[in-house]
Amino acid sequence: MKFTATLSFSLLLVQLSFAQTEPGRALWSGTLQINTTQLAGDYPNGYTRRSPQLTFSINHGVFLQNNWMLGLAVSGSHYKQVNANTIPLNQQYTRGGLSAFVRKYWGTNNWRIYAGGGIGGSLDQYRQEVYDAATSIRSENRTNTYQVSPFTQIGGVYFLDGRWGMEVSTNSTIFPFTFSGLTAGLIYMTGRTRSERDIQAATPPTVGSQARAGRFTVGASVVFSGSKEDVNLRTFESQSLIAAPALGFFVANNFLVGLSVPITWSKNQGANFTSETSLGFAPYVRAYLSNTRLRPYVGATFTYSAYSFKQDPFPKEQINHTAGGTLNAGLAYLIGQNFIAEANLLNLNVSKQTQNNELKNGLWLQGLQVTTSPAFTVQYVF
Repeated sequence: MKFTATLSFSLLLVQLSFAQTEPGRALWSGTLQINTTQLAGDYPNGYTRRSPQLTFSINHGVFLQNNWMLGLAVSGSHYKQVNANTIPLNQQYTRGGLSAFVRKYWGTNNWRIYAGGGIGGSLDQYRQEVYDAATSIRSENRTNTYQVSPFTQIGGVYFLDGRWGMEVSTNSTIFPFTFSGLTAGLIYMTGRTRSERDIQAATPPTVGSQARAGRFTVGASVVFSGSKEDVNLRTFESQSLIAAPALGFFVANNFLVGLSVPITWSKNQGANFTSETSLGFAPYVRAYLSNTRLRPYVGATFTYSAYSFKQDPFPKEQINHTAGGTLNAGLAYLIGQNFIAEANLLNLNVSKQTQNNELKNGLWLQGLQVTTSPAFTVQYVF
């Protein structure tokens, strides 16, 4: 009897994975980002600059036949810079894009690979407004550009459950194909086939132990890059490091508190030597909202960082410091018994940057980001 039950459950999982790319299912992914920057100070002659920015993209596909999907992608962005008082320059940039595509999927179980292509276009408009104080004349310049081109795409999907999947893809406007970069993100599936409704009722949830009280987490993101160039018998070198080690502790089941230490460093050596350093402290809290392996979370982070600059032969100078807070939400997936992979899907942040000088210049930053193409992080739990 035990063998029969195990076999039946395995068959249900296989049927569930096949149903991901059947008629009746649809795929969604997208990004929304809203940022506002306000710069104010006593120099020059008292000024205020406001720079709102909006960026979005939506991708939607419908499976018309088994493993065949027809999709549509819409994107847009808008940037506006408005200067008050004595700075006589305003500018505005708007872009819209639309594309249609077809994909063919292959694979079984939770894995799929796909290839496809389509045609896409974009329209860009740039407007600049200039005020001449000497003549009291305000002039305006406009530039419109458009582009239409076919494209091909390949990628792969790993379905985490009946709704969420992780996708890696790349596009090319050159045929047959030229890789130009990979994009990783999450997709969300809507719709259900008739067999899936029976499968969902018969499939028990899986539970991971990573989020139990008393367990510690460690994680880090590290990116190092460097370059060296010889020009006219002169060597130019540069290196940069971006890192954020983190340590957390589950004070209760599904409730994590921790501390991250974001660090950035860069060095440039050529005609002269310069180095830039930023060091911060970011305590955070996070609450996981279910007991399955794939679980949503919400959290908050407070960040303080200081930025300094050095150019030989001058001494090191602290330029500014920034304090701010972020509310975030996302999805976590518990891998085995010792790893948590996370995708941050929503951020709402505000921060204030203060310069260390006598001009009383300050910079306010506010932003909202909703995306299915986030930065992924992995934590080790012990």
